[in-house]
Amino acid sequence: MGKKSSMQKEVEKTEGPKIEIGEQIPLIDVGPKNSKEIAQCARRYKEAQSRRLIYLDEEKNEKQKIIELVRKSKLKPLTDGTTKFRCDGMIITIEPRDELVKIKEEKED
Repeated sequence: MGKKSSMQKEVEKTEGPKIEIGEQIPLIDVGPKNSKEIAQCARRYKEAQSRRLIYLDEEKNEKQKIIELVRKSKLKPLTDGTTKFRCDGMIITIEPRDELVKIKEEKED
């Protein structure tokens, strides 16, 4: 290995320590002036996200119950495989592709 040029030495000074591939680089210690506001918003976001996931699980459970109840009712699907019917002021549609369930109030368009 030969001598390093002054340019190489300068680059090494500005690059900082060498980091191996796959190694965690150090996080910077500086942040924005409004970091407290950002942190508050980030905490609210994470809370909303966790609430959404809880409701998503509930939605999936209710969807599965609807599908099971409709299957038990032995309604005859349309020619395209879709099951569509009215029930207590709602129009319920179950499409066979991924058992998509749609529920719409009859008044809605």
